[in-house]
Amino acid sequence: MEKRKRLGTVRAERGAAAVEFAFIMPILFLILFAIIQYGLYFWAYQGGSDAARNAARLGAVGNPVECDDFEAAVKQDIAGVGDDTTAVVNRSYEDAGGATVAAANVDIGDYVVVDVTFQSTDLKIPFLPFVNDGQVNATSRARVDYLNNGKPEAC
Repeated sequence: MEKRKRLGTVRAERGAAAVEFAFIMPILFLILFAIIQYGLYFWAYQGGSDAARNAARLGAVGNPVECDDFEAAVKQDIAGVGDDTTAVVNRSYEDAGGATVAAANVDIGDYVVVDVTFQSTDLKIPFLPFVNDGQVNATSRARVDYLNNGKPEAC
């Protein structure tokens, strides 16, 4: 009789463990997917910063001059880390003091400023807030060293 009683207790404990796991499992999955979601965001943020730096480097040597070609080059970099179809790329110019310079008046020694904005990958997990709604903003500034094929366009 004593042996039967102990076996019944073990079976009851097995069921309790399964119920406890069922209660904890959604929280564990939420934490797991939150780690994945934020990892994707920070990967996109790093990629956006890299795309902005590369774009500023391209702008610093005056290549490409046309806005469409410039934007296409930047969006190609963004395509690997986020949604390049929603990407917005702005190229502007400043003098050494930070005052805005018209693209037609850019000279060597001025600065090109590139702003990149795009949407990172969103897993759309309910109850999980997302950094800046998944929007990545990156800005980079580089000194204009060379003007290839004339003056660039402002984008």
